[in-house]
Amino acid sequence: MAFCKYSSSQINSDTITIDVKFLNDYIAVAPENCLKVYLFGLLKCKNSAGSDNTIENFENVLGLSKEDVIDCFLYWQDQNVVQVLDTEPIEIRYLPTKDNIKNTKKIESKKYASFVQELQEILSGRQITPNEFYKYIDFVEHYNILPCDFIMIVKYCADIKGNNINSNYILTVAKVWAEEGVKTASKIEEKIENLTLISSDASKIAKALSYKGNLSIEHQQLCQKWINSYGFNLNNLLLVAKKVASKTKSYSFETLDRYLTKYYELKLMSFAEIEEYEANKNDLKNIAREINKALGVYYESVDNEIETYILPWMTKGFNQASLIQIANFCFKNSIRNLEGMDESIQKFHKLGLTSINSINNYLAEILQMDSKIKEILARLKIDRRVNSFDRSFYRTWTYSYNFSDEIIDFAVSLAENKSNSMRYVNTILTNWFEKKYTMLEQVKNDQQFKKQSKEKSFVGKSFGDNFTEEEVNALFDNLDEINL
Repeated sequence: MAFCKYSSSQINSDTITIDVKFLNDYIAVAPENCLKVYLFGLLKCKNSAGSDNTIENFENVLGLSKEDVIDCFLYWQDQNVVQVLDTEPIEIRYLPTKDNIKNTKKIESKKYASFVQELQEILSGRQITPNEFYKYIDFVEHYNILPCDFIMIVKYCADIKGNNINSNYILTVAKVWAEEGVKTASKIEEKIENLTLISSDASKIAKALSYKGNLSIEHQQLCQKWINSYGFNLNNLLLVAKKVASKTKSYSFETLDRYLTKYYELKLMSFAEIEEYEANKNDLKNIAREINKALGVYYESVDNEIETYILPWMTKGFNQASLIQIANFCFKNSIRNLEGMDESIQKFHKLGLTSINSINNYLAEILQMDSKIKEILARLKIDRRVNSFDRSFYRTWTYSYNFSDEIIDFAVSLAENKSNSMRYVNTILTNWFEKKYTMLEQVKNDQQFKKQSKEKSFVGKSFGDNFTEEEVNALFDNLDEINL
């Protein structure tokens, strides 16, 4: 396959034709090597099938490397005068310049002469290609950065990576900073100063970690994340780094990052908290296995469960006893996975119920309420279990309306033998609430009835007994109304 050739629209003849507009618009601004490559390519296009139409011939005749030649053609592709069809093997198609010149982006060579010279002095470890210069110039124009300010970024990158650093690294750093708004000399100086401080911290962490490699910007960014985003202080970082290095025998920043990210997610910010967590891992594993047994599930490894569920639950104030109790409740309520238990935990926490005593006391209140509702249903001759609607009504009468048992009993007496009697009771009590009745005599006088209210008593359940499925359902009916 020919290296260089004309497009089908180019005219073959015994002479090489160069458009006058090309000479006017490119001679003054195109890099010297780019001009050499372009003109030599025109020559090869005259005999595209020739054996010397190869990139190796370009290298030998022009004294350029293969990469230099490709960069030059990429430059011309940006100017819309050639098309790079492929790079392996390399294939270039020359296009007519007549219609493309007017769309060419001109670069004033004099304007950027000192800029190009400074770049080459900083990156003295290698020869900068023409296409690379073009990328830098295009960057400063696109992001509206002064060339002298861009030079500061290049120098910083070279100080970190060496004077033979590649253009992709420089442009990536410059782009990230530009998108952060770091585009002026003062902001670039401030950014470099902050990174220098981070670099000092990174060196200390590397020493604690026994890391032997060169520190990069990526290492500094990790340190910046640990200190500024996560909130770890340097002393804790150094202690954790030593611990991780001795424990894992892995001395990389990436390994340390995995540990620190886990500790951050678990809200373990001090070294003492981290040490306690690591020391109590066996106890946490036992708690996880007991919870799984209560739920009726099995996991060969519980490490992820501990980090995802157990520790966050214990951070909220739950202890082993309360977690096992809740797991038993969940099983009886057909909640038999960790995700479902977690939702129940969130509701208990929102109610302020984290200890086993507070949970049992709350359940006692619910059972006492259910006992009173059962009495009401029996008086109304309603033969069914207490449901969530009954509980909602009762909570409204007692907590929202603040009616006494005597007033509620009297309303029930008026609803006996009525259809939809439970709703009838609710209608009566709502009417009294709107009339702002608070005393039994008020409601009796309003209704012209002289019936005596009946006192009912509740015999509490011993919490040494096992809870029935119905009792647990009562608890979860109440929890279902808790919005997270």
